[in-house]
Amino acid sequence: MKEHHEKTEVEGSVDFTLDYDKSLFLAEPHGMINPSIVAEDLKQATIFAEKTQRPWTYCTNTSDVKLVNPLNILFLKEIKKLKNLKQIVVYAPTLGNRLLIRLIGPIFKPDRIIKDELTFRSFVSRGI
Repeated sequence: MKEHHEKTEVEGSVDFTLDYDKSLFLAEPHGMINPSIVAEDLKQATIFAEKTQRPWTYCTNTSDVKLVNPLNILFLKEIKKLKNLKQIVVYAPTLGNRLLIRLIGPIFKPDRIIKDELTFRSFVSRGI
């Protein structure tokens, strides 16, 4: 079973794919990402964690992120606390995104950072 949701604001948006068969939660933000978008991300991930009964993966695709609000860290650190979370995977094709991830690493450290699109698409198609 797969669900799709989205949240759109003036400066940015995020698309969510909740794939229960693959135990994969995928967030794909676009544009400027502010705390209300990240709060929705946490809300959707929490719903996913409650509905799935097995270990699952939180994955985000940062390829279309233009600007990130530093306050987002307050919400992102809560993801690690979600029920049955197995791993956090981030697709970060640009050096800038990878540097930002490393800066917030002590608070939100992903288990895996994917740098190339082919590897990312392959990972998403396989799931956990």
